[in-house]
Amino acid sequence: MAVLAQLPIVAAAQTAKPVATAASAAVVPAKAPITAKSPSDWIQYDDLTVTPVLDDVSSHLAAARAALDKKDNAKASEAMQAAARALEAQGDRAAKLDHQRAAADLKAAKEVHAKMVALTKQLDATAAQIKAGKLNSTAELDKTIGKAQRADLERRWLVTDVTTWYPVADEPQRHFGAAVEAYAKKDYKAAAAEVRKAASYVRLEAARATGDVKKGLETANTDLQKTAAALDRGALKAEKDMDKAFASANHALALAHRARAAQSWARKAYDQAGYELKAAAQGLESGAAWTGAEAKAAAATAATDARAIGDKLASGGVWAKDEVAKGFESLANGLNKLGQSIGSTSKASPFDAGA
Repeated sequence: MAVLAQLPIVAAAQTAKPVATAASAAVVPAKAPITAKSPSDWIQYDDLTVTPVLDDVSSHLAAARAALDKKDNAKASEAMQAAARALEAQGDRAAKLDHQRAAADLKAAKEVHAKMVALTKQLDATAAQIKAGKLNSTAELDKTIGKAQRADLERRWLVTDVTTWYPVADEPQRHFGAAVEAYAKKDYKAAAAEVRKAASYVRLEAARATGDVKKGLETANTDLQKTAAALDRGALKAEKDMDKAFASANHALALAHRARAAQSWARKAYDQAGYELKAAAQGLESGAAWTGAEAKAAAATAATDARAIGDKLASGGVWAKDEVAKGFESLANGLNKLGQSIGSTSKASPFDAGA
């Protein structure tokens, strides 16, 4: 069943740490790790779109939908207004995006801000409709907030904070595993639902990506949607067809995280870079696992190297530029090898640790 696109966006300034040279390491206070979590709820739309409830906007939207189902228009209207205010606040953060970000990010942020302003007005208007009794069901709500508007909501992920996206970075893999389990039991509808949930995270990552990385994620999302549709029809005849789609999605996600790690490094957001590297390492390992034992073994060293430096950067540990460069290079090699094994032409971009 379909879902509302949601977007967690808690934009937070990154604390720059002094960069270390190969000769002198940087020492900063240790930071508490960000732990994994699963979403508490999902928004489901009537066009089979799903999205996880992860932030204030999506939480209020989910509450509005739940109230509509119970015919509590007053509560639904109040929740929709709260969603509008949360979206407005996130729009303000998008407008103030760190000017050290890449030009493509800044351009995208301006576009996102403009769309969020328009969406805020639409949510307020929808709240008024609900209060006046002119909109009484989630089906009507889905028509009011169409596919394009939901896509705009997801683009807020561009400015999401690490504390929102990182805890769910491994959720796609969890749903891939659940899909395989359901498929083995011949519960194809359940398998399709799990694939669509995984795809929702791929869409969110695409919303904060640019260029070839974004195209790769969008292609992965399309492939996952096709896989889910085939499962719904009972037309997916071999588990290996799912494996390939899952490996490709993990590969695309890992490339995206590595690209954003490089962007974060360039603007001296070292803790953010660390978490992106850790997520990329996980994506590499997960993608390789769907490809076979040989690919999994080949990816192990690259993932270990990337995770080691990612842990240091994320926690405020001691690091040096040459080991950072090594971590990025090792990860790139691992991703490129995985790409070759799954027939992908996408490759990791070059990385410059700086002088």
